Amino acid sequence: MLEDLARLLPTIEAGALDEAAVYRRERAGERADARRRRPGAQLCPICGTSAARFLPFGLFGRPNARCPGCGSVERHRFLWLWLARNTRALSGRLSILHTAPEPCLAARLRPLHGRRYVTVDRFDPAADLRADLAALPLPDGRFDLVISSHTLEHVADDRGAMAEMARVLRPGGTALLMFPYDPRRPTREDPAIDTPAARMAAYGHPWHLRIYGTDVVDRMRAAGLEPTLVDSRRVLSGHRRRRHRINANHLFACRRVVG
Repeated sequence: MLEDLARLLPTIEAGALDEAAVYRRERAGERADARRRRPGAQLCPICGTSAARFLPFGLFGRPNARCPGCGSVERHRFLWLWLARNTRALSGRLSILHTAPEPCLAARLRPLHGRRYVTVDRFDPAADLRADLAALPLPDGRFDLVISSHTLEHVADDRGAMAEMARVLRPGGTALLMFPYDPRRPTREDPAIDTPAARMAAYGHPWHLRIYGTDVVDRMRAAGLEPTLVDSRRVLSGHRRRRHRINANHLFACRRVVG
C-alpha cells in the first residue's frame, strides 16, 4: 500500500485525496507477489517463503523488506515470532481483537480461532466491525488478546483508544501494541500540525499524528495497561534477525490491570 501512497503523495499533500479514500485501497495494495522467486537465505516465519532477497517496501523503497509470499514486512514478522514464543495464539483457541488487520496475519489467525477472532477497522469494508478505536461497540472483558500494530498513531484520541482496548480485555489479558517509537525522547505531537504536508514533514507520513516516545508508558498505565517494552535486538539473535529480515523494532506487551 505504501508504494501506492508514495505515488499519491503530491495529490494527498495538495488536499485532493483523503485518508479514507486511500486506505480503502490498502488491502489490494498488500497482495503478495505471485511471481516465482529463487529460494535463498531469507525465510519468512509467517508463510515459510524462502527467497534470495525480499522486496522493497515503504514510502522510500526500503530494500529487502517485504516477503514476496505473504506480503509481510519486518514488524509483522517480529510480531509473529513474539506471538509464537509468548502466547497461545498459534497453538490454541483464544478470543482475539485485531485492529486494522494485516492480511498476512489475519489469513493465518482466523482459521485458528474462528469466530473468536474479530477484526476492526475504520475504513476496510472486509473488517468484522467498522468502528473508531476510541468507541468500540464491544462488551467489557470480551477478549484474551488485542493486537494493534501501527494504528494508534492515526487516532486523534489515542488515550481513549488505549482505554477501550483495556476495557474489552479480560483482567490479566494482553494487548500487543506497536507504533512508530523513538526511545530517545518524549512523544512528538502537535495539534497545529494538521495538514498532510505538514505531517509528512514532521512525522514522515501524511496521516500520522505523532511519533511516540518514552512517556507513552504513562498513557498506557493511565488506560489500565501495564506495559513491557520488547526490543527486537534484545530478544532475537543477530542470525535470526538477518534470516527473517527483522530490523530494529519495538513491541509493547501490555497486561490489563484492574483496580
